[in-house]
Amino acid sequence: MAEEKNILEEELELNDEQADRNDEIYEGVMELCRLMSENPELEWNMSFLGEIADCAASILARHGIRVRFPAVVTNPDGSQYIEEYIGGEESGE
Repeated sequence: MAEEKNILEEELELNDEQADRNDEIYEGVMELCRLMSENPELEWNMSFLGEIADCAASILARHGIRVRFPAVVTNPDGSQYIEEYIGGEESGE
């Protein structure tokens, strides 16, 4: 029974392909930040990169655009699932 409990308590993680997708998103956000700040030497800082990526995904979703931004979602009861897409039904293809 204890072994089953440990399995249930193990946190979900994104697979390599999902993590690569998120890296691609953060790299794009970094390019945008360097462009907007006119500072090509701006250092990588997840405190603002993550916030900007989340904000951009929310804005796109609000406009009905489907966004692929994989994330581990934790429910109030502690259960977890991986959400691959957010937003509308538009595929962008």
